[in-house]
Amino acid sequence: MPSPDAAARRVALLTGGARGIGAAVARRLAADGHAVAVDYATSGAEAEALVEEIRGAGGTAECLQADVTDPAAVTGLVERVTALWAAPSVLVNNAGMNLTASARRLDPADWDRVIGVNLSGAFYCTHAVLPAMYEAGHSRIVFVGSPAAGRSVLPGTGAYAAAKAGVGALVEVLAKETARRGITVNSVIPGFVETGMTRGEGERAMEVLRGQWPEIPPDAVADAVSYLVSDRAAHVSGEQLGVWLGGPSGLHR
Repeated sequence: MPSPDAAARRVALLTGGARGIGAAVARRLAADGHAVAVDYATSGAEAEALVEEIRGAGGTAECLQADVTDPAAVTGLVERVTALWAAPSVLVNNAGMNLTASARRLDPADWDRVIGVNLSGAFYCTHAVLPAMYEAGHSRIVFVGSPAAGRSVLPGTGAYAAAKAGVGALVEVLAKETARRGITVNSVIPGFVETGMTRGEGERAMEVLRGQWPEIPPDAVADAVSYLVSDRAAHVSGEQLGVWLGGPSGLHR
C-alpha cells in the first residue's frame, strides 16, 4: 500500500510506464519524491515488478491499468489516482506504439490504433487532468515526442510520424492556453533508445538506427523529464527538448 504521507507529495501520472523509457521515468520521478501512478495497457507483470522495485527503494508507486485510447477509461484512471493520493499535478504522456507499413499497405484500423495511442490518447489524458490542474496551478505536462515528426522520417512510418507531428503542435497550443495558470507543457524528443517498440521494427531497422544514431540510455530521457517537471523549469513551456546527441549522422553530411 502507498505510504501515508503520499498525498502530501506531488502526484505524477505516467502512461505506458511499465517498460523502457516509461520505467526509467517512473524510477526517476519516484526518486525525486513524487507519488507515481504507473499506467499500463497490457504489461501488467512488468508494471507490478516496477512498482515493487520503486517501493523497495523507498518510493511511492502504484500500477493501474487503462487503455489511453478509451476516453472513459482515462477518466476512470484519473479518478482512481485522485482517490488514491490526490489529483495529478504531473502528467507524462509516454504511451506509444508503431506499426510499420507503407501508406498503400497500411490497414486503416492500424492507422487508427497508432493515432489513437500516440496522439488521441495523449489528448484524452491531458483533457482529463486539466480541470484539477487549472484549479491548482503550477502543474506540469510532458509529452514524449519523436524525431519521426520532423526530418528523420522513415518509409512506412506515416501513421507514427503524423501522430508525433500532432503531438508537437498540441504542445505549442496547450502551452499558450495554460500559461496564465502556471501550468507548463513541454515535450522530450528521444533519439535512438533501444526499447521493445524499436526492437519490434525488426533487426534490419535496428541496424539502420544503430548505424546513424548514437544510442541514448533511457535514464537520459528520464533526466530530461525530471527537469521539465521540476521547479527549475517553472518558466519553460512550449518547448521540445531533444535528447539525441545531435541526431542522425545522415542529417549533417
